[in-house]
Amino acid sequence: MPAKRSPPVPDVFTALAPAKLNLTLEVLGRRPDGYHEIDTVLQTIALADEVTVAFGRGRGLSVEGPFKDGTPLDDSNLALAAAHAAQERGGPAVESLHVGLVKRIPPAGGLGGGASDAATVLRLLQDDHGALSPAAAAAAAAAVGSDEPFFLVGGTARARGRGEVVLPLPDIDDHGVVLFIPPTTIERKTARMFAAIDALPFDDGRVARAFAAERRTVVASRDVFNAFERVAFDVFPGLAPLWEQLEARIGDAVHLAGAGPTLFWIGPPADTMTVAATAAGLDCTVIPTSTAGSPWRR
Repeated sequence: MPAKRSPPVPDVFTALAPAKLNLTLEVLGRRPDGYHEIDTVLQTIALADEVTVAFGRGRGLSVEGPFKDGTPLDDSNLALAAAHAAQERGGPAVESLHVGLVKRIPPAGGLGGGASDAATVLRLLQDDHGALSPAAAAAAAAAVGSDEPFFLVGGTARARGRGEVVLPLPDIDDHGVVLFIPPTTIERKTARMFAAIDALPFDDGRVARAFAAERRTVVASRDVFNAFERVAFDVFPGLAPLWEQLEARIGDAVHLAGAGPTLFWIGPPADTMTVAATAAGLDCTVIPTSTAGSPWRR
């Protein structure tokens, strides 16, 4: 009697997918293609999802972790969208892979969790599995969304266009970061924020240019600039009182993360836990973390 063959062991690749902050974010105008021209300096942080790509298990998506609720399980999930975009550019068939996510980044909060998951899928296909060229990964990232190209780079970087033109910058020093997550967000958040800012004068990019020219390595909370802060109070109900309470307790500025509604403080690492403790009793989830360099740069 012939010996039974063991089923093939699937190829499994895992990496962290870090969240991001916008240290500067300017909106320069509306483009003919309907997108907005931006100029932004982004920074990855230590808070991260975990992404696994497995071949040989059949197509699928599994989601675990403290922030799994609200994560789509169909092809609208950006990690699966990235797999489809990779397949269209010569990558492996989507039917052959399973994507697993451990969600530690709050969804729809302005921290880029879904975009980072997508970019991490592309990097795993490129670097570990060898199934995707760097050019194909970059094209797939730009096809999926505006933050994905940055997450292929990570660390400290300046992004222009609609976010697809990414220039790595020298990494800033280690900083403490505290995230303050309101209990709710709103539907079509980013579109509504851009629509609101269309009624105001656009920015000229001078803040991001200055940051890049100065090769800044130390960032205080007061140095952060986010154009969306001009409209956030109008778009997010209840955000204004939380913002005011946090700044009064901390004695320092807090800022909007991306298109919000997450708020954050950045400053000396030694102050992180003290700042986090000031939010006790407020209606928000508090996550102390730190800045982090790119997991991809060699």
